[in-house]
Amino acid sequence: MTTIERWLPPAVREAPEGAPRLLDALLAAIDTQYDLLAADVDAVLDDLFVESCADWAVPYIGALLGLPADAERLEVAYAVALRRRKGTPAALEDFAEVVTGLPARVVEGWQVTAWVHQLGHPAPLHPAVLDLRDASRLRVGTPFERTRRSVTPGGRWSPRAATVVVWPWQVRTLVDAEAVRLPEARRYALHPLGAQAPLYVKPRPLRLGSESTGAARTGDERDAPVRVTYRVLQALAGPGDIGYGANLTLAPAHPLAESFLRLRVGVTDVPWSSLRFGSLPDGAAPAPPAAGQVLVDVVRGRVQLGTGVGTGPVRATWHRPVAGEMGALACTLDANPAARVVVTVDPDGAGPGVVGTLAQAFVTARALSAALDPAASTPGVPDVEIRLLTSDRLAAPPAQAFTPDVPRWRIVAPPMMTPTIVGDLDLDLEGACVWLDGFFLAGALKLGAGLRGATLDGLTQHPRDGVDVAPDAWSLELSATRCLLGRIRADLAAFPVALTDCVVDGRRNLLRPCGDGAATSGPATDAVTRASRFGPALVASGVTFAGAVRAESADAEDCVFAGGVEVVQQQEGCLRHCYLGPSLSTPPRHPMTYRCGPFAPPTFVSDGFEAAGYYALALDPPQPLLNAASDGGEVGAYHHVRRAARLRRLRQRVDEFVPLGLRSAVAVAPWEE
Repeated sequence: MTTIERWLPPAVREAPEGAPRLLDALLAAIDTQYDLLAADVDAVLDDLFVESCADWAVPYIGALLGLPADAERLEVAYAVALRRRKGTPAALEDFAEVVTGLPARVVEGWQVTAWVHQLGHPAPLHPAVLDLRDASRLRVGTPFERTRRSVTPGGRWSPRAATVVVWPWQVRTLVDAEAVRLPEARRYALHPLGAQAPLYVKPRPLRLGSESTGAARTGDERDAPVRVTYRVLQALAGPGDIGYGANLTLAPAHPLAESFLRLRVGVTDVPWSSLRFGSLPDGAAPAPPAAGQVLVDVVRGRVQLGTGVGTGPVRATWHRPVAGEMGALACTLDANPAARVVVTVDPDGAGPGVVGTLAQAFVTARALSAALDPAASTPGVPDVEIRLLTSDRLAAPPAQAFTPDVPRWRIVAPPMMTPTIVGDLDLDLEGACVWLDGFFLAGALKLGAGLRGATLDGLTQHPRDGVDVAPDAWSLELSATRCLLGRIRADLAAFPVALTDCVVDGRRNLLRPCGDGAATSGPATDAVTRASRFGPALVASGVTFAGAVRAESADAEDCVFAGGVEVVQQQEGCLRHCYLGPSLSTPPRHPMTYRCGPFAPPTFVSDGFEAAGYYALALDPPQPLLNAASDGGEVGAYHHVRRAARLRRLRQRVDEFVPLGLRSAVAVAPWEE
């Protein structure tokens, strides 16, 4: 019964048995307008508050506070709290974090320079010497340096200087992620895909004066997303916090104890007192762990178990940096409560609809969905949702080639879950659309000819693998958003391959923090090319292609073609605000271009997989591609983060929070990988 029907007399409201009346159709149309009007009235109330208002209303609320039109929601929400503390270092740090969305620290020049006090106002001595007995020597050259230097009038070493240091990355947490067994006995890689990955410190959350619920600032490495290096461990250590020997030991009183790493073997937690810190290069360890101990390599992200530690899978909770909202670690997609059938994969769980493997999940899902009406399927809502409520390594199911009873299927890892599907994920569900969201994939993604659509969001794939689309998948519509993918192999189809905010890696370089190990995971190849006959049609926005792109046609905006781009149909599509890379033919074969340079070759922070700045444009020194996008931001996969634009806005407005007479500056912290 519609809302309007309830207002009618019973004699008019009650319809006789048989075909629906014309009155019912008219009332349904009126009820639709009533719902739209009610939603509009509710939106008026929501738009009164910056926390709930629509995006278009944020600048108007900001204007009431005297903020510029480009102020974002978080800055508007905390404007009053920040202004109450204007002129203090803590307020300046919070302002920098609000504007950029990145961790920041303020270096006050008067605290790091040697200067002469007035005789009438004596102050504690500030010797311009370096004490080699304390931790000062370990912080030289970092934003946490506490030694005093001679004055440089134009730099940060001046009593009148206030420098905001911004770290261009954030830190995410892998919770109870299962480690990967390495060839060496009882040795594991902590990263879900087996890559070398240094451990990081997770900074404390944003604190804003009296509204804060977080801990007080420490002013040291605990407030920044820095790497856990042996210099950092020693700099934070107090007397007796570090034991030296063949391997280091950290006392429970150490400021970082139990904060950057927690280990579990089987169902048993490894006590902190059993951890030793050393080096685990490929091959035999220089100093293997003793019985009952675990050796941790914080630089490579590896652990080796001593005898008697326990049995079972090794799981770790630790932190890794991300420069953008891409990949499984940064994915925030959640389960859909409207899903018609839900199957949960949890090896340690039990209950209705809970299974231990992906193979069992598909069997259970097919059985439960057999009774559903296909006509009741709703666009955008999965009929079957397989939820990966675990951070374990899950074996890929056998090739799934069947005709499902309902057309919409989804595999999703909710937030705080970082599972890894090990092996090739081969899907060929006749006439179905699949969503794959928020997990690691240690294998190729194979999409069959029977699929009607495949949507990838927040996937992380090892660069040695890739996406393989069946050559005869004419009706498949493939799209990927904020994914880290290997090379893509597909043929021309009825729909283009659509990519948004992704890295497509055909170069296959690996991160090597210590310079050892394999430099690549295989020979370099094209980032996008044909599977059999003709290359795919490509539509891309904010994508970095590491490798050549060879397609039938291309329509792209704000992209980086690091290995060049070549198309067959030059009359189709357009490349707008892109870096085109080297020419793949003479003359160049690409579609019409608009504001595509020429630009100098881009300088990336790192081309190694799993690096903090994985194919991110270097912010310092400035390069033209940082403001070459259609909206004035940077081109490439990190366009959505707007790092360069936010740093520019911070430089324009930082003087508002600096006392009169001080000289402000903004610096970017050096990358650590």
